[in-house]
Amino acid sequence: MKIDTLQLKELKALSHHLKPSLNIGKDGLSEGVIQSINEILETHELIKIKFYKNKDSKLSISDEIVQSTNSVKVSIIGNTLIIYKKSSNPKYRHIKI
Repeated sequence: MKIDTLQLKELKALSHHLKPSLNIGKDGLSEGVIQSINEILETHELIKIKFYKNKDSKLSISDEIVQSTNSVKVSIIGNTLIIYKKSSNPKYRHIKI
């Protein structure tokens, strides 16, 4: 999915009020975490993921999350990753970009 800079800016603005949906702790990234991210993305489309213990490797973990979930990295602000993926279920599509 290709998103231009105006769409990224809009998604970033929409994500401002969101609370982190998931926390990545000392155990890092596992298959269960990826599955949880996919489930949350399906219903919310735009989510925040907070890094607690793996702050040094957050960039590589972020890239792995984006690749594994086929989502788009909107931004990394501090220790928080913001990602977007259009829901496959029209019922959950609430972001129009």
